[in-house]
Amino acid sequence: MDAAPNDNPEISSAPGPASREPGVSRGRHAIVVGFGPVGRITAEGLLAAGFTLTIIDRNPDTIDRQRKLGRDALHGDARDPKLLEQAGILQAETLVLTMPDADEALAACKVAHAIRPEVFIVARANFVSEGILALQNGADHVVIEEIATANDMRDAVVNHLVGA
Repeated sequence: MDAAPNDNPEISSAPGPASREPGVSRGRHAIVVGFGPVGRITAEGLLAAGFTLTIIDRNPDTIDRQRKLGRDALHGDARDPKLLEQAGILQAETLVLTMPDADEALAACKVAHAIRPEVFIVARANFVSEGILALQNGADHVVIEEIATANDMRDAVVNHLVGA
């Protein structure tokens, strides 16, 4: 772990390489799994940075809406190696696992890492213990919600009481 749990809600190591398809210059490619608020905000940042994007979500309505917006969107479960390959895992620079289900995220880390160990995997975790497991299952960087919440609550209280 790079950060002490009280200092930073994220755990990180080094990034991996990328291109969408061998021999075809389509820019940098990312896969975002889960398209709730966390996935949408992450996708917006990646698109603004010039990445091509594939969205994976389990909600068929979400997939339909994204396809109508012209986005590459696949319905399914990121624990399915064939779906990850269809999404471009073999060429992607990063896989971002934003789903709130820790067991699903941990399994998706393991599957993606087995397919392509050099892809940069960012995972969402609810608790520090899940973050550690995500790293053990192939994640390169983990954002831990309980630490992010703790930091935000501390800042809100301190700013209100001290900064007022």
